[in-house]
Amino acid sequence: IRVGQSYLKFELDVNIQKSYYYYCSDDLSAKLWDVSTGQCVYGIQTHTCAAVKFDEQKLVTGSFDNTIACWEWSSGAKTQHFRGHTGAVFSVDYNDELDLLVSGSADFTVKVWALSTGICLNTLTGHTEWVTKVVLQKSKVKSLMHSPGDYILLSADKYEIKIWPIGREINCKCLKTLTVSEDRSISLQPRLHFDGKYIVCSSAIGLFQWDFASYDILRVIKPPESANLSLLGFGDIFALLFDSHFLYIMDLRTEKLISRWPLPEYRKSKRGSSFLAGETSWLDGLDGQNDMGLVFATSMPDHSIHLVLWKEHG
Repeated sequence: IRVGQSYLKFELDVNIQKSYYYYCSDDLSAKLWDVSTGQCVYGIQTHTCAAVKFDEQKLVTGSFDNTIACWEWSSGAKTQHFRGHTGAVFSVDYNDELDLLVSGSADFTVKVWALSTGICLNTLTGHTEWVTKVVLQKSKVKSLMHSPGDYILLSADKYEIKIWPIGREINCKCLKTLTVSEDRSISLQPRLHFDGKYIVCSSAIGLFQWDFASYDILRVIKPPESANLSLLGFGDIFALLFDSHFLYIMDLRTEKLISRWPLPEYRKSKRGSSFLAGETSWLDGLDGQNDMGLVFATSMPDHSIHLVLWKEHG
């Protein structure tokens, strides 16, 4: 898909259920694409985007102007503006059922907002670095601190992952802080996976996997010597990884790389915003039905979007 615009910044997100694909750029535009047809569905004007999340009706953007905005796709109207951060907003997530929006910022804080009104309900402190990732997800396991079905908020910076309870009591306290090195000699990448059972994050020495019931590190998956791989997707059987030159599939049962594909010279981003996975259910095992649709997408130096899809009929 050719964008045909000049920009310095590129943000991507994808909605798997409806095969929609989104990008925004520094010309302050945002576009929604249909992956199957390559056609632009909507195009609207926004602010500068550092983080995105969307569904069929709305788009939520975190910005370098320290604010968050909610936009209606059909009209292009800004329906809500969230003000309160004092640094760029690097990550956003929301849940319509809870009417909550969460955001992570360069001001070292996480904020919890009422999605419908824009009111800040709580500011969570404790991070000492930029908060580059927030994830709002239901727990699927029981522990002393949470039960299956409880909503959990994860926030991550360069060295720590913090776990927060989210529910009727908005004023929450951190349940646990996860680290991989006490002296901060190992930094985490801003690619965090949380499925309600396991937390996975990549680092310079490999993939760290925590059990969410106990908060214990289950394993550290170390890539081949000299490889510095970033996490793209993680399942029960396979993991999808990448570096500057290749896309890799790892068999998690053996922790071996079993396949790789050459990558084009894609646009680099320290936060990984220019590269994302598409359909990921096949990472739990191929069933003959889930080998279709988008595998991954990335932005290109020539202002186009590079998509890789499964071959038709597998």
